[in-house]
Amino acid sequence: MKFRRLIISIFSFLFLISSFHAQAADGMDPHFLKGRSLSDYVYNELTSRGISARQMALCRTQEDNFPYNISIRIKSTEGFEIHKERQYSTVVFIFNQEDIIDQFSFLEPFILWGQEQNFDFNINIILTACDKSQIAGNDKMTGTEIYAEIIQGTESYCVLYSNLDAKKITTLTPGSGKQVCPLWLVDITNSSFEKNGINPQIKGSFYLSLYKLDILRSSRILSSFLTRDIPAVEMNIKKDQLKENQLINIYQDFLKAFSERTNFQNDTHYIPVDLFGNHFWITENITITMLLILITLSLVFICDLGFIFRKGHSMRTLRTKRAIKTLYLVPITIIILTVCLQLAQFPARLLYNNILRNPIAVLGIKVILSFTLISLFFLLELKFHKNVGSYTYEYLLRLSSLLNVFIFSAIDISLFYLFAVIYIIITISLHIKNSIALYIFFLLSLIPYFQLIFAISTHSTMTQILPLIFANPLYNLILSCAITPLSIILLRIYSRLIHKNKDASKKTKKLSVSENNTNENLPSAQDNQNSSNENNIAELQKKLKKRFPRYYALILVLTVGIFIGLIFGATKLIQKTFKNKVEFGTFSGRVIDAPQSQFLSASYSDSNYYGGTIRQIKINTNKPATRVEVFVSGESENPIYYTTYNFTPSGKKNQIQFDFPDYPPEKFTVTYTPDNSAISIVDIYAYYDSDYYPEGFIENNTGSRRKIFVKEKSSLLISASSTGLK
Repeated sequence: MKFRRLIISIFSFLFLISSFHAQAADGMDPHFLKGRSLSDYVYNELTSRGISARQMALCRTQEDNFPYNISIRIKSTEGFEIHKERQYSTVVFIFNQEDIIDQFSFLEPFILWGQEQNFDFNINIILTACDKSQIAGNDKMTGTEIYAEIIQGTESYCVLYSNLDAKKITTLTPGSGKQVCPLWLVDITNSSFEKNGINPQIKGSFYLSLYKLDILRSSRILSSFLTRDIPAVEMNIKKDQLKENQLINIYQDFLKAFSERTNFQNDTHYIPVDLFGNHFWITENITITMLLILITLSLVFICDLGFIFRKGHSMRTLRTKRAIKTLYLVPITIIILTVCLQLAQFPARLLYNNILRNPIAVLGIKVILSFTLISLFFLLELKFHKNVGSYTYEYLLRLSSLLNVFIFSAIDISLFYLFAVIYIIITISLHIKNSIALYIFFLLSLIPYFQLIFAISTHSTMTQILPLIFANPLYNLILSCAITPLSIILLRIYSRLIHKNKDASKKTKKLSVSENNTNENLPSAQDNQNSSNENNIAELQKKLKKRFPRYYALILVLTVGIFIGLIFGATKLIQKTFKNKVEFGTFSGRVIDAPQSQFLSASYSDSNYYGGTIRQIKINTNKPATRVEVFVSGESENPIYYTTYNFTPSGKKNQIQFDFPDYPPEKFTVTYTPDNSAISIVDIYAYYDSDYYPEGFIENNTGSRRKIFVKEKSSLLISASSTGLK
């Protein structure tokens, strides 16, 4: 009897194990679910916990088998009307369905807590589908993009997107899509983290204005809202940094702080400063005040115009008048620098395409070549304008650095501090006469530029950096304005060397004249010694004439060497930062065209409907596809007359594209009314995981660790006035 029970227990245990593996193989593990299966799992899990949720379709189709968003709405408490002065009446929390699988224990009590509060605003919790695709090119059919399009222009919304799957550190992303989130939303979000013992890193740091210039890395999800003028901030939360109930406390503190605020100033030119583990904010008003102070002080020191036209000229006034006559050097330097940058792009592009793939190093080479060419121009300038005093270069240097403050503050007020620091460094250097000290200040003035390059490199993609390297003339003109003060510093150093050379030559001439006068009174027996002294003086003058070119070459070589060293060090530091801190957030998949279709198949059928033609494109992927694209092209401008499906122009002539979210069903039908008077071509593309294919089906010689997807194609050629099944 005991033996029989033992046998039954063993078989029961084996049956449970096999059932578990069968479920895993069938994709029942929620972490392996995709598309509609994932949406159904999350929706059923919510309803089973008694949470009222609503399905929001991503696209209009006749078949209810595509993934969908899930909406949970907590209305403002009954009896508490929304405050009349409250500019934003709805707070939206965005979560990805992939992330929420492990967070139901947080979501359920958070919803119950929100329902118990007496808030005078609405709370929407949106669980989005298809936001974490690994393949680029389908942004308009993601869950956040569809939801952002729905709420655009309807109510006053503010959005808090949470990525609960951060790999490195907890960060806040305040900008994207040439927009920056208002200060009040970032401040409330950051304060909620700090109250719970977390100090998040703010992406972009001191240079948030670069988001507006589309230089810093954009977030696809955040761009969906910011480009529609909906205030939004992205939280990338590393779950390992969270303690028990810490996540719900962060959101509760956010809602409490939001409920206490009724005045929302949309300041988007703020600057976060991290001091002693706390964030402080330099607001737009502070920046404007600092700009006005700098303008006032600069007018006092640089604009001596009130004394120029007086009869009694002071020495400073005379020097200023002389300097004004050489103002043409500033625009000429900018123009020459622009030409040098354009010329330097050709060898930089050649190096990038064949040898060097590091964009920062290529940018450094471009600047080094430009400085080399502008230095040659300065050598000619100093040769033909020998009587230009050092005060003139000081005046031009102050003027060019001050102009940069105005120019780049006009581009974006947040850039004021960068060029104000450079202006202060240059102003201090004007009182330095020693050539070595001047060169040290030249190196100090490089620090703000390298800090800017570091910020761009750590928070940008290669596609955003390359336009700075291979730029059009307008961008090179702006870049030349930025580095013109550096060029004039070098010009001033070269000028100091020339003056030293002239002073030494004058001393030798005076020495030779005095010796000649002395020798006239000496006996003729000393003629041989006099002739030897004259030879020595001549040799000394030759050496002095060679001194400046040598110094010039030494400074040029030293500058190039320091640039190369700084670029190499910055590159290593950036790589270390990428490895340890930065969240990439880019597409990780790589697409390879299939040599032949293995799984994708398609057919079409036409039917008559009240004298018209209804065409059905039946698509069968045979395996779960990550994405399906359908294009219809024809001879006429409008290859289709009517359809209930989402479609957009593809960008090619006489072609439209049907829009479907990722992870479609294995079998579905596209129905539309065609232009049956002309030939049309239907191209269907399906993207499959490379794991479905046998070894050797595709070639992968790159050695890349990125996920590989195989793109299959099926085409249908449909003749005019065709009917029947094909």
